[in-house]
Amino acid sequence: MTKEYAEQLFLQEKPTLALLAIWSLQKTYASVITKEINSTFAHTTKILAKMEEHGLVQFSVEGRVKYVELTDHGYRVVDALKNLIMAIEGETPEESQEENSTESAENDSENTDEARKTTLDHIDRLHQQIVTTYNGLEENDAELQIMKMKIGPFSRDIQLLLNSIEENEDLINDEGLDKLTEIQNIFDLVMKQ
Repeated sequence: MTKEYAEQLFLQEKPTLALLAIWSLQKTYASVITKEINSTFAHTTKILAKMEEHGLVQFSVEGRVKYVELTDHGYRVVDALKNLIMAIEGETPEESQEENSTESAENDSENTDEARKTTLDHIDRLHQQIVTTYNGLEENDAELQIMKMKIGPFSRDIQLLLNSIEENEDLINDEGLDKLTEIQNIFDLVMKQ
């Protein structure tokens, strides 16, 4: 990656937010990233194409859905961005490591809390996206095929959530479980017709 390219890419808000959004959401698709970074779809795909050229992200197609995820190089860049953010906030990675080593028991609890928060945030985002999409389609009396095309791509996200919760039930509370159940019910209602 040339120095000019790195400066152009990461000294701008949208590309940095896009990379962090992919890291946060893991395997996702361009329209979700577009919403996450409050950008246009065309601008987001241009950013993603540049990132793919330089080995930061990779695309995969499953059915009619084109997913994007970080490569190993992309993960290293995200780590560097997170270190940069910590440095800007006045914390160095070394300080962070020292705190981690002295408070490992506390961190295990914090890691569980952080994993729970991440899972609940993911459920909230997914719930909002699916319910908003579904309600909008219902209000416009959309045809079943259109509803399936709009709701269907969420199946992987739902399954990833279910798998992570199955592995660790402590990641979800009653409110999250209610939202996840509503998500699953909407998905089943649309896709099993």
